[in-house]
Amino acid sequence: MTPVGQGGLFLIQFLAGLVIFTLLLRFVMRATFVDWRHPIVNFIAKVTNPICAPLNMVLPKPNRWDWSALVTAMLVQALLVILIGFLTDRSFGVSLILISSVTEIMNQLLDMMFWLIIIQVVLSWVSQGYNPNTAIFDQMTQPILRPFQRLIPPMGGLDLSPIVAIIAIKLTQIVIVGSIAQIGQNMLV
Repeated sequence: MTPVGQGGLFLIQFLAGLVIFTLLLRFVMRATFVDWRHPIVNFIAKVTNPICAPLNMVLPKPNRWDWSALVTAMLVQALLVILIGFLTDRSFGVSLILISSVTEIMNQLLDMMFWLIIIQVVLSWVSQGYNPNTAIFDQMTQPILRPFQRLIPPMGGLDLSPIVAIIAIKLTQIVIVGSIAQIGQNMLV
């Protein structure tokens, strides 16, 4: 592939990644009941509403699970895989496109949860008291951390649940998502 083609491919992947990230952020915000009146959350909703609107007519109305955001992210990822195949003169089957899309979305969701926990932990050390901008991270991570906090209550004032949650997230990526991705890799051979 020529340098111009590589640059174009990079740009397409970047833009698709930005759209997918925003859609997944919307999904996580809805799933964790983040306050939708916050300006940042409101911005994410307004930016993603036009691309989620067609699926909102077909899929169940968003309550806790914004299925239109998740399905739209998977469709954008599938289109990206098809476009990459076209630009690199490769042909991918439907099952490979589906597996690739599912594993990439799962990986991105798990990565997002990982980074949200990291950011929330760092902010908890730096920012004391209530701050509406840092509260968003607390609102998004509490539903993720709560099951781990039940298993490992705070010891001596230290909450070790983020460490266990991060280990669980990374193990899920390696074992479960990696196994599904391996099936897709075997289809290429």
